Amino acid sequence: MKGVPLISPLPNPPPLGEGANLLPPAGGGREGGAGTVIIGMGNPLLSDDGVGIAVAYAVAERLKQRINLTVTELHTGGIRLMEAMAGFRRAVVVDAMLSGAIPGTLRHFNSMDFVTTKNTFSSHDTNFATAFDLGRMAGVLLPKQVSFWGIEAREFDLFAEQFTDEVAAALPGAVERIAAEILQWEGAE
Repeated sequence: MKGVPLISPLPNPPPLGEGANLLPPAGGGREGGAGTVIIGMGNPLLSDDGVGIAVAYAVAERLKQRINLTVTELHTGGIRLMEAMAGFRRAVVVDAMLSGAIPGTLRHFNSMDFVTTKNTFSSHDTNFATAFDLGRMAGVLLPKQVSFWGIEAREFDLFAEQFTDEVAAALPGAVERIAAEILQWEGAE
């Protein structure tokens, strides 16, 4: 059909947030920035794969009276994930995972725990640790604190906007633990 795009853009893509900037500040610093970004990763149309996005928005809703968070949705990692963190002092990433654990299990990681990602489709992309290091070398303003949270999924390939029972049951605990981490970071300043 002529004139109809094969892929429709999101109507209102989430902003990178106030102060998000891939260029270093005038002083040449490589760390710092403003505030906290919580990045929900996944695809909300593939059942449990959308849990990271749901948790990110739930954490922001829970903390909205206490602190100002920027929420960003991403569907791939690597360089795009590094870019989404640019300009922020702290970043929290939440995603579904397949590690063999019991579905609904919540795990905490740091950036060096990742060697590769499932969604690196191109030779022009890379894993997060490499992308983060490249960003720092290029002078990108990146967070001082970064944490990753994974929620074990049961179903990734089912087109559904609902989570499996195990993943749905894990949401409140995930929101609680991630919100507590962010509040601890905020109190440390």
